[in-house]
Amino acid sequence: MAESENFYRNIFASLVDGILVISADLRVTKVNQAAEEIFQRSRRSFEGESLSKLFPDQPNIIKKARQSITEGISFHHVEGIGYHKSNNGRFPVNLTFSPLIKDDLEITAGAILIQDTSLLKELQENSQQTEHLSTLSTLTAGMAHEIRNPLSGIRGSAQLLLKDLKNNGQREYMEIVIEEVDRINRLIKKMMDLTRPALNDFQPTNIHQVLEEILVLEKGSLEMKEGAFVQVYDPSIPTIKANKDELKQVFLNLVKNAVEASPKGGRVRISTQYNTDYIFRKKQDTLSPHNIVVKITDSGLGMTKTTMKKLFTPFFTTKKRGTGLGMAVSLKIVENHHGKIKVTSNENIGTVIQVFLPVNK
Repeated sequence: MAESENFYRNIFASLVDGILVISADLRVTKVNQAAEEIFQRSRRSFEGESLSKLFPDQPNIIKKARQSITEGISFHHVEGIGYHKSNNGRFPVNLTFSPLIKDDLEITAGAILIQDTSLLKELQENSQQTEHLSTLSTLTAGMAHEIRNPLSGIRGSAQLLLKDLKNNGQREYMEIVIEEVDRINRLIKKMMDLTRPALNDFQPTNIHQVLEEILVLEKGSLEMKEGAFVQVYDPSIPTIKANKDELKQVFLNLVKNAVEASPKGGRVRISTQYNTDYIFRKKQDTLSPHNIVVKITDSGLGMTKTTMKKLFTPFFTTKKRGTGLGMAVSLKIVENHHGKIKVTSNENIGTVIQVFLPVNK
């Protein structure tokens, strides 16, 4: 009997998804380790806790939990919002309600299986972003050559006319034509970056070296605003296989954005760490089980929810002279490296961008 109890206790403790055992009055009597990690609280703090405290203002969940015990009914794939008591945070969950039936067929308790779907929703959003890029790539590949050919003719004709013009006013207008043609060419080049196939010439790359080369380029811009970079590097980070030039393009864009967003006297924090986050270790993600994280934090005004939703949409920009392609190209490069970009932002507080890159072991 003792051996059987240990066997089931080990199963209960080893499950990746959270389990809450609740009494007839909908209070928690037992939890597993995964539930502790999902709700970010200790096992002891769950004891006697009302279910309504874990899922506040959700009468549908309370109703199904009660029905499960009183009527012996199971409910699957019930969506809800969990509550983190430690930081007043909320997170999406998928719930399964089951009655606990004793040997005498009496039901006095229930079990709730909890899956934290935060990561799943992030991956779905990333998938939608990738679909946008794929659509744009198809359009761009067909349009680029058609646009570039007449542009070359316009620029060549304008240069010939410029040589023959004597009037300074007319020459100035013709120089503007050439300048605008060059600007369109630069835009097309950025668009073409979205259509390039993924490069396979990955080499061992020191991410700290990449970041330092970027910071040297952008240091002057931040100093003009009387600001400064703050670097917090994890010395244990190993080298990764990557295309160094492409990663420089990504981090140059992200650091430039952080510098531009920061106010006078603001600081831009660049930190790295070897990722051991529970979600990425235990859940099956597109990321490698081992990955490094580069975090870029600015001290700007943050972004609205509307801006956040459109952040990776090609040609969307909040800058006066921006092309709206920088974040889209950065996302494509990171995904070509089998990585991920995560953005969090709060208005009047600032923006944090995390770039996850896999470590091949």
